[in-house]
Amino acid sequence: MSIEAIPGELDCLILLEKYKTPNHIILHSKKVWDVGRLVGEGLLRQNHAVDMALLRASSLLHDIGKYPCLVDGVGYHDLRGEQILVEEGLPSVARIVVQHIVLRGSRDAPVGEEHILFYADKRVVHDEIVSLYDRFVYLEQTYGRNPEAVKKLHVMKEETIRLEEKIFMLLDFLPLDVDGLVGQ
Repeated sequence: MSIEAIPGELDCLILLEKYKTPNHIILHSKKVWDVGRLVGEGLLRQNHAVDMALLRASSLLHDIGKYPCLVDGVGYHDLRGEQILVEEGLPSVARIVVQHIVLRGSRDAPVGEEHILFYADKRVVHDEIVSLYDRFVYLEQTYGRNPEAVKKLHVMKEETIRLEEKIFMLLDFLPLDVDGLVGQ
């Protein structure tokens, strides 16, 4: 049994390149990492356990399955990302990445890296930090092609709002502060 080495930022970028990830998706992933890092560091300040290396790799690699899905027109990019990362020997990262669209597990579970990634991804449209409201307007305009899709997005929005409340109860800043604090 080998110990999994969590890739650094450069290794993540090399993996994204290996899977022909377009630059705009890489820019999105970097911005998701900016938000995730802010939240993760805030949680660490409050003595909440966060594996920042795992969070960084998961944030940067969360959309690694998107381009392969677009090319062959098959599957869901969260599941494809999980498959790619397991094949690359990164099961811990895969476990987080597969949850960036649909969280698995109990709502009562403590905030973990999967929750931070899920939330950070919902705060970024392309490479711009936005409010949850604006993100879900974008998602509905982009993916709300039928009533079932709209219904799923509404469920995701409610779950994300609950998660935002849970996360920010633990932090010393507010959701509306995120954009101004990233990069400071």
